[in-house]
Amino acid sequence: MSTTFAFALVLVASSAVTILATLLIASALQARRVEGPQMLSPGGDAAFLFDSGTLVDANPRGRALLDSLHHADAEEQADWSRISRFLAREFPGFGSTLAELPLSRRARLIAEDGRGTELQMDWLEGALRLTVIDTLAEDAAVVLDRLSFRAMQEEVAQLRQLTEAAPLLSWREDARGRITWANEQYLKHLARSGAGDTLSWPLPALFPEDSTAPRRRALPLGKGREAWFDLTRIEEGDEALVYALPADEAYKAERTKREFIQTLTKTFATLPIGLAVFDRTRRLQMFNPALTDLTGLEPEFLLSKPGIEGFLNRMRDKHVLPEPRDYRSWAKRLLEIETAAPQGEFEETWSLHSGQTFRVSANPHPDGALAFLIEDITSETHLNRNTRAELETTQSVLNQIPDALAVFAPNGELVLTNDAFSRLWTLEGEESLGAVTLPQALAGWRDTGGEAEMWQRIALLARPGKGDGAPVRGVMQDPGGSPLQVEARRTSTGALMIGFTESTGARASDRVRATA
Repeated sequence: MSTTFAFALVLVASSAVTILATLLIASALQARRVEGPQMLSPGGDAAFLFDSGTLVDANPRGRALLDSLHHADAEEQADWSRISRFLAREFPGFGSTLAELPLSRRARLIAEDGRGTELQMDWLEGALRLTVIDTLAEDAAVVLDRLSFRAMQEEVAQLRQLTEAAPLLSWREDARGRITWANEQYLKHLARSGAGDTLSWPLPALFPEDSTAPRRRALPLGKGREAWFDLTRIEEGDEALVYALPADEAYKAERTKREFIQTLTKTFATLPIGLAVFDRTRRLQMFNPALTDLTGLEPEFLLSKPGIEGFLNRMRDKHVLPEPRDYRSWAKRLLEIETAAPQGEFEETWSLHSGQTFRVSANPHPDGALAFLIEDITSETHLNRNTRAELETTQSVLNQIPDALAVFAPNGELVLTNDAFSRLWTLEGEESLGAVTLPQALAGWRDTGGEAEMWQRIALLARPGKGDGAPVRGVMQDPGGSPLQVEARRTSTGALMIGFTESTGARASDRVRATA
């Protein structure tokens, strides 16, 4: 009996303990559920309660802030991501402080932008309470009429759309160079570069600030690829707004231009013609070694990019310009290269006191540049002079011969006659020589007189490779009816020489043979 009663007492006691434990656990859970909403008062500053990254509760001002953040970042759906990104921009030490919060239990951050904003962070047994405090206003609410508020929202939405849709990178940096805001293009390029696999604020810098860095910067994209951007930085107090405009096409064009100029430079370096290229402002931009060799101008002077007037004055100092009697008028005309060259009208030959002869020309280019060419034609000039002197001597000798002589080139054109020929025959176009051809001359002489067979043999003799090449002789009558001895023979150069000799005196064939 006593044993049964003792067992019953034990059973009742254990049941009571079980019931008590159940009530305590339920009470604790109920307290946990009730504690959250009670900690977020309906008024005051914006407050949020998160549990394992999930929003448990938020007061009205917190909800309003989340709604505004939703408009600012429509692509981000998670409340924690939106609010953490916003707080990281406002409070640079947010990330590191959050990591230490389970140990410190409580932290308070102050914004560095002078806006009077503070952040209260509380760790509540695995839950996180965030309170954004505006210290500059007793009541954080701003009263706006409905129409003004709607117009402000529409304007902000339009500006946000323009910023996000712009085909360029833009971001804001604080006084320490940390990125506090970036548009969608920046985030996309951050992901492509491999630096944005896990985004956290402040964002990594795609273009680290460097006062010595060029305005055009390259962004590595991996696998040997890169993208080029032109950076524009606008200072706003201690902060800065930076724009990066894509410049791949401009970079490729400039690189192609540099390579083309290098190719031209290598080509021009081997030219014997002096080259000086002036831009549209008439400043020297390019020259080759031949220019310094011909003019004696120092490379240091040419590298200083002189104007065309200074260039010509220095050439005068080096005595590589002709010295006219009226230098002022000559120099004025010379400087008119700038107006004459665009029509391609400038070309002169300069004979210098040193005995050199330069051919100088100015060639215009569509973009307004001017190419100044100096060619040494001293040898060519001497050769032409010697050739002209020899021709004059040869013509003078032929004019002393009493027999009428005519020389036809291998192509059949009349190239040479003497005075006796001009007095005997009048050929149409003889004044310009080449205008008269052998078939025309033979046809006229055949009509004047002589055996037809003789003219056929002369025509055959003029054809290379035809006949035996022996001289052809015969008799014909001149326009006055007097007999003429005709002799045609081929010269060593392939030309055909025909001589006409009067029958009186010595035999014409002997005289023609003596002059051949």
